Amino acid sequence: MNELIVSLFPGIGMLDRAFEDAGYVTVRGPDILWGGDIRTFHLPPDVFWGVIGGPPCQDFSGLRRCDPTGYGEEMLNEFTRCVTEASPEWWLMENVARVPNVTIPGYVTQRLDINAGWYSDQTRLRHIQFGSKSGRLLNVTRRQVTGTQPAALANDNRSFRELCRLQGLPDDYDLPGFLVSEKIRAVGNGVPLSIGRVLAEEIQRVYRDQAQEPPLQLGFNGVTVRNDVCACGCGRVVTGKRKYYDYSCRKRAQRKRDKGSGVTDQSRLPSAL
Repeated sequence: MNELIVSLFPGIGMLDRAFEDAGYVTVRGPDILWGGDIRTFHLPPDVFWGVIGGPPCQDFSGLRRCDPTGYGEEMLNEFTRCVTEASPEWWLMENVARVPNVTIPGYVTQRLDINAGWYSDQTRLRHIQFGSKSGRLLNVTRRQVTGTQPAALANDNRSFRELCRLQGLPDDYDLPGFLVSEKIRAVGNGVPLSIGRVLAEEIQRVYRDQAQEPPLQLGFNGVTVRNDVCACGCGRVVTGKRKYYDYSCRKRAQRKRDKGSGVTDQSRLPSAL
């Protein structure tokens, strides 16, 4: 299996590290942290098996107290451009819950939630968008949040060493040449290793276990999906006659339908939701 991938917006390489730990060979693209500019970056077609990345999320953060700058949307467009140029079998984008959906022609896509608190001591909700040419989708099981510590942040007031521990970095991890505030910002902006490793291993699993291309159908929202997955678009596998993975998925699908029909009055929603 060709496991050569390229990482966009790598930062200090935390998502890259998680994929490398799982056996992938990762090529890093440019990042503003190191003086690079993705807008001048181009990829050759049909070289990389996958593309991963976490475009800047500040414009979409729920903690933002001022109007978006437009930079977030621009970087999402750059991510899409790079994927289109590279034409990999699959792509994965990590971001915050409020990030817009990314649609890239030629790919079956899904959007799913994942929380570092399912696997580690910090609670950190992220949204993953994944696309594949063959229709393969990730099936990351929702778990109970057991993490008790607040999410690591770029402006965190905890120590650099504590943030490294929460993010899953080794005890001796360091960023030589960085100021302490710069180290905290860089680590706080990174993808927790617990999340990255789960995603890296799940991609390997679906390509190892699904030797044949899965059957596809057109979902209610116009997105092509497999016929054995949740109808909300998250891509989690359902069994029997179930249509949705769980109650959260059913509510999500209802919100999509209401948005499309213009329903805003909560009293008009079905009582079961």
